[in-house]
Amino acid sequence: MTILIYFLTIVFGIVCFVIMKKKRYKVMPLICLIMFICFIGCGIVSILSLTLPYGEILVYPLGAIIFGLVFILVGVNDLYSLLRCREKVDGVYCGYNTYYGGNGISTQSPIFEYTYNGTYYREQTAQNISHKRLNRSMTQGNVYSIYIDPKHPAVFILAKKIKIGTIVSIILGLFIFTYGIDLLYPIFAYVIEPIVYTLLVNCLITLYHI
Repeated sequence: MTILIYFLTIVFGIVCFVIMKKKRYKVMPLICLIMFICFIGCGIVSILSLTLPYGEILVYPLGAIIFGLVFILVGVNDLYSLLRCREKVDGVYCGYNTYYGGNGISTQSPIFEYTYNGTYYREQTAQNISHKRLNRSMTQGNVYSIYIDPKHPAVFILAKKIKIGTIVSIILGLFIFTYGIDLLYPIFAYVIEPIVYTLLVNCLITLYHI
Protein backbone atom coordinates (compact mmCIF):
# COMPACT_ATOMS: atom_id res chain seq x y z
CA MET A 1 0.00 0.00 0.00
CA THR A 2 2.82 2.42 0.87
CA ILE A 3 4.56 1.76 -2.46
CA LEU A 4 1.25 2.34 -4.25
CA ILE A 5 0.91 5.74 -2.56
CA TYR A 6 4.43 6.68 -3.67
CA PHE A 7 3.60 5.63 -7.23
CA LEU A 8 0.31 7.57 -7.25
CA THR A 9 2.10 10.68 -5.96
CA ILE A 10 4.38 10.58 -8.99
CA VAL A 11 1.52 9.87 -11.43
CA PHE A 12 -0.72 12.65 -10.09
CA GLY A 13 2.27 14.99 -10.04
CA ILE A 14 2.79 14.40 -13.77
CA VAL A 15 -0.94 14.89 -14.44
CA CYS A 16 -0.96 18.18 -12.50
CA PHE A 17 2.09 19.37 -14.43
CA VAL A 18 0.32 18.67 -17.73
CA ILE A 19 -2.82 20.45 -16.46
CA MET A 20 -0.83 23.55 -15.55
CA LYS A 21 1.13 23.51 -18.80
CA LYS A 22 -1.97 23.22 -20.98
CA LYS A 23 -4.06 25.48 -18.67
CA ARG A 24 -6.90 22.96 -18.55
CA TYR A 25 -7.86 24.25 -15.09
CA LYS A 26 -9.68 27.12 -16.81
CA VAL A 27 -11.87 24.72 -18.75
CA MET A 28 -12.46 21.92 -16.22
CA PRO A 29 -11.90 23.45 -12.75
CA LEU A 30 -13.49 20.69 -10.67
CA ILE A 31 -11.74 17.82 -12.44
CA CYS A 32 -8.43 19.67 -12.11
CA LEU A 33 -9.17 20.27 -8.42
CA ILE A 34 -9.65 16.51 -7.97
CA MET A 35 -6.26 15.85 -9.58
CA PHE A 36 -4.54 18.44 -7.37
CA ILE A 37 -6.18 17.01 -4.23
CA CYS A 38 -4.97 13.54 -5.21
CA PHE A 39 -1.42 14.81 -5.75
CA ILE A 40 -1.26 16.88 -2.56
CA GLY A 41 -2.99 14.19 -0.48
CA CYS A 42 -0.77 11.35 -1.71
CA GLY A 43 2.26 13.60 -1.28
CA ILE A 44 1.39 14.37 2.34
CA VAL A 45 0.79 10.69 3.11
CA SER A 46 4.13 9.79 1.49
CA ILE A 47 6.01 12.40 3.53
CA LEU A 48 4.35 11.40 6.81
CA SER A 49 5.00 7.70 6.21
CA LEU A 50 8.69 8.45 5.62
CA THR A 51 9.33 10.98 8.39
CA LEU A 52 7.12 10.14 11.36
CA PRO A 53 7.77 7.25 13.76
CA TYR A 54 5.25 4.52 12.90
CA GLY A 55 4.31 6.65 9.90
CA GLU A 56 3.35 3.59 7.87
CA ILE A 57 0.25 3.06 9.99
CA LEU A 58 -1.12 6.39 8.73
CA VAL A 59 -1.14 5.22 5.12
CA TYR A 60 -4.43 3.29 5.27
CA PRO A 61 -6.60 5.81 7.17
CA LEU A 62 -5.26 8.88 5.34
CA GLY A 63 -5.44 7.03 2.02
CA ALA A 64 -9.08 6.14 2.72
CA ILE A 65 -9.87 9.77 3.58
CA ILE A 66 -8.24 11.05 0.38
CA PHE A 67 -9.85 8.51 -1.94
CA GLY A 68 -13.21 8.92 -0.22
CA LEU A 69 -12.99 12.64 -0.87
CA VAL A 70 -12.07 11.96 -4.50
CA PHE A 71 -15.14 9.73 -5.01
CA ILE A 72 -17.33 12.45 -3.49
CA LEU A 73 -15.84 15.13 -5.75
CA VAL A 74 -16.23 12.93 -8.84
CA GLY A 75 -19.95 12.65 -8.08
CA VAL A 76 -20.20 16.38 -7.37
CA ASN A 77 -18.42 17.09 -10.67
CA ASP A 78 -21.08 15.07 -12.53
CA LEU A 79 -23.84 17.10 -10.85
CA TYR A 80 -21.96 20.33 -11.57
CA SER A 81 -21.63 19.35 -15.24
CA LEU A 82 -25.41 18.94 -15.46
CA LEU A 83 -25.84 22.52 -14.24
CA ARG A 84 -23.18 24.20 -16.38
CA CYS A 85 -23.75 22.29 -19.66
CA ARG A 86 -27.13 23.65 -20.67
CA GLU A 87 -26.92 24.67 -24.34
CA LYS A 88 -27.92 22.03 -26.87
CA VAL A 89 -25.91 21.65 -30.11
CA ASP A 90 -25.36 18.95 -32.74
CA GLY A 91 -22.03 17.12 -32.79
CA VAL A 92 -20.42 14.35 -34.84
CA TYR A 93 -19.42 11.24 -32.87
CA CYS A 94 -15.74 10.45 -33.61
CA GLY A 95 -15.01 7.48 -31.36
CA TYR A 96 -13.78 7.37 -27.76
CA ASN A 97 -10.80 7.29 -25.43
CA THR A 98 -10.50 4.27 -23.12
CA TYR A 99 -9.28 4.52 -19.51
CA TYR A 100 -8.40 1.39 -17.57
CA GLY A 101 -8.92 0.95 -13.84
CA GLY A 102 -8.31 -1.88 -11.44
CA ASN A 103 -9.36 -5.50 -12.06
CA GLY A 104 -9.50 -4.96 -15.83
CA ILE A 105 -12.38 -2.48 -15.57
CA SER A 106 -12.42 0.21 -18.25
CA THR A 107 -14.49 3.29 -19.01
CA GLN A 108 -14.92 5.13 -22.28
CA SER A 109 -15.08 8.89 -22.89
CA PRO A 110 -16.75 9.67 -26.26
CA ILE A 111 -15.13 12.25 -28.56
CA PHE A 112 -17.23 14.71 -30.57
CA GLU A 113 -16.60 17.32 -33.22
CA TYR A 114 -18.87 20.37 -33.22
CA THR A 115 -18.96 24.09 -33.98
CA TYR A 116 -20.09 26.78 -31.55
CA ASN A 117 -20.15 30.51 -32.33
CA GLY A 118 -18.03 29.87 -35.41
CA THR A 119 -15.30 27.98 -33.50
CA TYR A 120 -14.51 24.32 -34.25
CA TYR A 121 -14.07 21.91 -31.31
CA ARG A 122 -12.96 18.30 -31.06
CA GLU A 123 -13.24 17.27 -27.42
CA GLN A 124 -14.06 14.32 -25.20
CA THR A 125 -17.04 14.44 -22.86
CA ALA A 126 -16.80 14.99 -19.12
CA GLN A 127 -18.97 11.86 -18.67
CA ASN A 128 -17.71 8.28 -18.78
CA ILE A 129 -19.84 5.70 -20.60
CA SER A 130 -19.64 1.92 -20.74
CA HIS A 131 -18.35 0.25 -23.91
CA LYS A 132 -21.57 -1.77 -24.18
CA ARG A 133 -23.75 1.33 -24.15
CA LEU A 134 -21.57 3.07 -26.74
CA ASN A 135 -21.77 0.13 -29.16
CA ARG A 136 -25.49 -0.20 -28.63
CA SER A 137 -26.56 3.43 -28.99
CA MET A 138 -23.89 5.30 -30.98
CA THR A 139 -22.33 4.95 -34.43
CA GLN A 140 -19.12 6.68 -35.42
CA GLY A 141 -19.73 9.46 -37.97
CA ASN A 142 -23.37 10.02 -37.00
CA VAL A 143 -24.72 13.30 -35.61
CA TYR A 144 -26.08 13.42 -32.03
CA SER A 145 -27.32 16.16 -29.73
CA ILE A 146 -24.94 17.16 -26.93
CA TYR A 147 -25.05 19.82 -24.21
CA ILE A 148 -22.18 22.30 -23.89
CA ASP A 149 -21.13 24.87 -21.32
CA PRO A 150 -21.67 28.28 -23.02
CA LYS A 151 -18.84 29.84 -20.99
CA HIS A 152 -16.42 27.00 -21.79
CA PRO A 153 -17.66 25.37 -25.04
CA ALA A 154 -14.91 22.71 -24.89
CA VAL A 155 -16.85 21.10 -22.01
CA PHE A 156 -19.91 19.04 -22.89
CA ILE A 157 -22.08 16.14 -21.74
CA LEU A 158 -24.31 13.72 -23.64
CA ALA A 159 -27.43 13.62 -21.48
CA LYS A 160 -29.09 15.94 -18.98
CA LYS A 161 -29.93 13.35 -16.37
CA ILE A 162 -28.47 12.16 -13.09
CA LYS A 163 -26.76 8.78 -13.46
CA ILE A 164 -26.97 6.02 -10.87
CA GLY A 165 -23.18 5.91 -10.91
CA THR A 166 -23.07 9.53 -9.70
CA ILE A 167 -25.17 8.75 -6.64
CA VAL A 168 -23.18 5.56 -5.98
CA SER A 169 -19.92 7.52 -6.23
CA ILE A 170 -21.04 10.06 -3.63
CA ILE A 171 -22.41 7.41 -1.24
CA LEU A 172 -19.33 5.21 -1.62
CA GLY A 173 -17.09 8.26 -1.12
CA LEU A 174 -18.89 9.19 2.10
CA PHE A 175 -18.54 5.63 3.37
CA ILE A 176 -14.80 5.41 2.58
CA PHE A 177 -14.16 8.90 3.98
CA THR A 178 -15.99 8.08 7.23
CA TYR A 179 -14.16 4.76 7.48
CA GLY A 180 -10.83 6.57 7.15
CA ILE A 181 -11.76 9.00 9.92
CA ASP A 182 -12.82 6.07 12.10
CA LEU A 183 -9.44 4.37 11.52
CA LEU A 184 -7.48 7.56 12.15
CA TYR A 185 -9.00 8.43 15.53
CA PRO A 186 -7.56 5.53 17.61
CA ILE A 187 -4.18 5.92 15.86
CA PHE A 188 -4.08 9.57 16.84
CA ALA A 189 -5.28 8.89 20.38
CA TYR A 190 -2.93 6.00 21.21
CA VAL A 191 0.10 6.56 18.93
CA ILE A 192 0.40 10.08 17.55
CA GLU A 193 -0.74 11.95 20.67
CA PRO A 194 1.85 10.29 23.00
CA ILE A 195 4.60 10.96 20.43
CA VAL A 196 3.62 14.63 20.17
CA TYR A 197 3.39 14.89 23.96
CA THR A 198 6.86 13.35 24.38
CA LEU A 199 8.35 15.71 21.81
CA LEU A 200 6.81 18.73 23.54
CA VAL A 201 8.08 17.62 26.94
CA ASN A 202 11.60 17.09 25.56
CA CYS A 203 11.51 20.54 23.95
CA LEU A 204 10.43 22.16 27.23
CA ILE A 205 13.16 20.34 29.15
CA THR A 206 15.74 21.44 26.60
CA LEU A 207 14.57 25.05 26.80
CA TYR A 208 14.62 24.96 30.61
CA HIS A 209 18.24 23.77 30.69
CA ILE A 210 19.27 26.42 28.17
